[in-house]
Amino acid sequence: MKKYISLLICLLLIFTATCSFAEPAVAGPVLAIDTVHIYEGMEKSYADGYLPTISEDEAIVVLPLLSTAAVGKLTVTVNLGDPASSPFIYKNYKKEFTCNNYEFNGETVECFLIQFVLPLKAERINGTYPVTFSVSGKTAAGEQLTQDFPLFITISNGVNPHAPQPEPLAPSLTPKLMVESYQLDKKYLAAGERAKLKVTIRNTSSSQTANNIKLSFIENSGEILPVGTGAKYCKQISKGSTYTWNFEVEAITTAQSRPHLATITMEYEDNQGNAVSASDQIIIQARQPVRLEYEEPTLPPRVTQGDTPTFTITLMNLGKSTIYNTLLKFELPGLSSGGSVLVGTIAPGTSAEGRANFRIAKDVLGDVRGTLFLTYEDEYGENYEKEIPLATTIEEKKDISVPKETETPAATFPKTIVIVVGSIVLLAVAYFAISRWLKEKKAREEDEMRL
Repeated sequence: MKKYISLLICLLLIFTATCSFAEPAVAGPVLAIDTVHIYEGMEKSYADGYLPTISEDEAIVVLPLLSTAAVGKLTVTVNLGDPASSPFIYKNYKKEFTCNNYEFNGETVECFLIQFVLPLKAERINGTYPVTFSVSGKTAAGEQLTQDFPLFITISNGVNPHAPQPEPLAPSLTPKLMVESYQLDKKYLAAGERAKLKVTIRNTSSSQTANNIKLSFIENSGEILPVGTGAKYCKQISKGSTYTWNFEVEAITTAQSRPHLATITMEYEDNQGNAVSASDQIIIQARQPVRLEYEEPTLPPRVTQGDTPTFTITLMNLGKSTIYNTLLKFELPGLSSGGSVLVGTIAPGTSAEGRANFRIAKDVLGDVRGTLFLTYEDEYGENYEKEIPLATTIEEKKDISVPKETETPAATFPKTIVIVVGSIVLLAVAYFAISRWLKEKKAREEDEMRL
C-alpha cells in the first residue's frame, strides 16, 4: 500500500512541476474598438450606434482599434460570408494598417484606423449582412495575436423581393434632386495638385421643375478644397433632366493617402417657391506623391582587373508616404555584383544605403559604361523605376617590383659628420699622447745628465 501511495505522490509532483512551467496566457483581448470618438468617414461613434456608410454602389466601413500591447503593423482580412447570398463583390480584401495619432479637442488618441471600401453588386438584395474583420499582428513581447470583429452592414438601396407591387403614384409636388454620377479626370488626386471634377445632378421628378438651384461642395476633413468658392448657381433643372457641374478641386500638401468623403449640397425651390434641400456624398481618392531621391553613387573612377571595389548609394525618402521593395539592379559590362541588392522599406523622412561589391573581369580593359536600375513601390503597389548611368575605367593589373634601398644625401649626411668628428678626436688623442711622451723623454735625459 505504501508503494502505491508513493507512486501517487510522485505523479502529483510531476503534474505540479509541469503546470508551473506552462507559459501564461494573455488575459483579455489585446485590441478593442474605440467607441467614443468619431473618425473620418463616421457620422456617429460606435457608442451612439455607428453604421457603415452606403454610397451608391459601395459600402464604406471604418473600424477604429485601440491597443496598448500591439506593435508594428496589423494585417486585416475581410470575410464577406456566403458568396451566393452576399451583396458584395468578392475579391482579395487584405490590407496592413499602422498606428497613428488623432486629435480630438486637445486629446491625442493612438489608433489603428481600419478602413475598407467594399463594392456592391448591382443586383443586391436589401437586408442586413454580417461581415467579419480578422485582425492579426504581434505584441511588444513578440507574441502572435489574432482577433475577429464582426460588423453588420445594412443594404437599403437594393432590390426588395418581398415588396408588394407598387401602386401608381400621384405626381410629386416637390422635385427631388440627387447626384447621379461624378468623375475625376485623374485616377486619384495627388497631394498639392489640382484635378477637374464633374458632378451630374438629376431631377428625378416626373412632373416638377427645380428652380433657383445653389450647388455647393465641401470635403469633410478639409484636406481637399474647391478652387474658388465651391458653389454654383443654376437657374433650373427640368423634370427628368440633368445638369453637369464642372469645377476644380485641390488637395493640400499634407492630405492623407486614403478615400476622402465630400458632400454635394443642393438647395432649390419647387414650383410654389418653397425651399427644398438635399445632399449626397461622393468619394475622392487622394494620395501622397512618391519622392525618392538619391545622392550621386560612389564608384571608383578607375579600377584594376581582378579587384573587388565597393559601390554605395544613399537613398532618401523625401515624401510623406512609405516606400516599399526598393531594389538595385546593375548592368555594367566587365563588372559583376553577384545579383540584385534589396534595400527594402524606406519610411518617410528617412534614408537608406545600398551597397554592392563588384568583381572586375580580367579580360576587359578601358572605359566601360552601364546603368543602375532603381525600382520601388508605393503604398498602393504601384511600381516606379529610375535609370542611373554609371561609368568607370578598367586598367591592367601590373606587378610592381620593390626597388633596392639606396642611400640618400639625407641618410649619408649624418655618417659623414660621425667620421669627421671621430677623426678629429683620434688626432687629438694622438697629439696629447705624443706630447706627453716627448715631455717624459726630455725629463729622463735631463736626469741622466745630472748624474
